[in-house]
Amino acid sequence: MNWKEKKKYETLLARERGVVKKVWGTGLTVCLAYPNLYRIGMANLGFQTVYKIINELPSFLCERVFLPAGGDAEYAAGAVELLSLENQKPLRDFDVLAFSVSFENDYPAILKMLALGGIPLCAKDRADGHPLVIGGGIALTLNPEPLADFFDAFLTGEAEETLPGFARMLAEARPSGPGREALLASLQKKMPGVYVPSLYEVQYFPDGRIRGMAPRLEGLPEKIRAAPVKNIDAFCTTEVVSSPDAEMADMFLIEVNRG
Repeated sequence: MNWKEKKKYETLLARERGVVKKVWGTGLTVCLAYPNLYRIGMANLGFQTVYKIINELPSFLCERVFLPAGGDAEYAAGAVELLSLENQKPLRDFDVLAFSVSFENDYPAILKMLALGGIPLCAKDRADGHPLVIGGGIALTLNPEPLADFFDAFLTGEAEETLPGFARMLAEARPSGPGREALLASLQKKMPGVYVPSLYEVQYFPDGRIRGMAPRLEGLPEKIRAAPVKNIDAFCTTEVVSSPDAEMADMFLIEVNRG
């Protein structure tokens, strides 16, 4: 990491309030990615909620990463590797790379961030040493199939319901548990709201619409149902990290209704 990039990261962190910075190496690691600029991602309440949920788990560390600004010529030239914000770690060093995706227009940025992080674009090309690449958010809950080739798993539905269960299963499996494929199969069998594309055969109509889908293994659910929040009143969804560099920086974000 060059001095210029380190200074940029340190400046962003110094201007934030509420940032969580844990000690690296004390638990399982998640890099939470927003496929757009820092100022846009930090104004997204869903992104901030996921950051809070994961960091509240004692055995997990969650850091953030964003799409580099268009003026970052070093990234465009491939001379600088994409790193996490808090501890400036390479994306490939994390156990999980989790994308929070709200808008379809951000889909191309997902592939760009994977490439800048040195992670194979297609799920089939990743090995046990690579992070699990998972996706969530309203855009992927409504229709994950356009990005099915690039994600190891999708967590559909509400993060408040899916993330704690996913984290528990991951903690039980890592680091000496089953390999990548066995872990994904176990997640698919046991966790509502999980969709592992590699475990399903999808058929299409000639015009590209989905005709149907069938599991490749016995014991997998035939239909994937998004996990709803059983009691939304049990959660207080507000801004976690404030930054003067975020959009709507002069406001405090709070959820008054969902849906």
